[in-house]
Amino acid sequence: MGVGKVLLCLTGSAAIMRAPELAREFSRWGAEVRVVMSPSASQLLSPTLMHWATGREVVTSLTGEIEHIKLSEWADAVVVAPATASTLGKLAWGIADTPVTATVIAASGLGKPIFLAPAMHASMYLSGPVQDSVARLRERGFVLLGPVLAEGRAKMMEPHEIVLRVMFHRPPDLRGVRVAVTAGPTVEPIDGVKMISNFSSGKMGIAVARMAALRGAEVVLIYGPGTERPPEGVRTIRVRTTQEMKEALEEEVRKGVEVVVAAAAAQDLMVEKPFQRKLRSTETVELRLVPAPRVADGIKRLSPGTFLVGFKAERGVSEEELVSRAEEKLRAGFDLVVANDLSLPGAGFGEDTNDVVLVHRSGRERMRGRKEEIAHRILDLALQGLGKG
Repeated sequence: MGVGKVLLCLTGSAAIMRAPELAREFSRWGAEVRVVMSPSASQLLSPTLMHWATGREVVTSLTGEIEHIKLSEWADAVVVAPATASTLGKLAWGIADTPVTATVIAASGLGKPIFLAPAMHASMYLSGPVQDSVARLRERGFVLLGPVLAEGRAKMMEPHEIVLRVMFHRPPDLRGVRVAVTAGPTVEPIDGVKMISNFSSGKMGIAVARMAALRGAEVVLIYGPGTERPPEGVRTIRVRTTQEMKEALEEEVRKGVEVVVAAAAAQDLMVEKPFQRKLRSTETVELRLVPAPRVADGIKRLSPGTFLVGFKAERGVSEEELVSRAEEKLRAGFDLVVANDLSLPGAGFGEDTNDVVLVHRSGRERMRGRKEEIAHRILDLALQGLGKG
């Protein structure tokens, strides 16, 4: 993560009420946060509250101290959240008449990454003038985060989503690439109520989907009943059983997918004959488990040119044994296998971090870190495999 100093610019939208939460979330990730507010933003939210949230004085007006220049030079990244329709229009045409617009324009001239999180009514966001501004800003390299269109509003992206996309920002080198990601567990029924599953949260697959979207890919996430919220702006297909996940993935591959990341911990055993009735707690029954369908089997037959990433989770094995089992998947047709030992610290289901060995045809590499960082490396290797990296 190369973002240590975040300049948070606030404008006059009702979504400004989430600004203290956003500032604190950046701080939790280790970023130093400074705040600039427009006059309308200061009318909606007290600058004193943002001083409390960041521990730093808030800029609400420009003086002879040329705050807009000093702050634009200081920042590693500039985040305008919320960004109103007026702010988008001014930035698109270089109108520097508020502390926010002057600071952002100065930062743009320095080549700093600038992120805009629009928030307004949906009818305003979808209007011709605002869409013209959005298109112009994108052409100039500004990064649009959202909005989320729902309930007649163009809602600001959730603070945690904004933070992840800023902290793990990369250039849009996957633009034009279609990526399918599977994530989470699957479930297999025992009877009409009970099921067998596993403890997968879906975090790793969701990290891959989020980072791929951030890098410009067209992403579809095929997601079992995990505990994590899918990334905003990513098309998501919800499934329950392993067979449903397999069918959904194959349907997407038939449409044309260049990269498949099979990160789901799909249930590999299923009850041979699930009970049609609900079993009573007083009953003793024997269950016969048989292999479930393998989600990624057949992908290479459907699309030989697709770069196929698989995962191999083991528990309590040596690194050499882990690599050996990953190499079996390479021989089965995978182009890259992400292998990990769930017994290692910070590498289990539900963790924000992972400790993996990336095994590919050119060798292997050990990587420890946040799942978002590992996701970026997976995508780097996929790009190389496609001859685009």
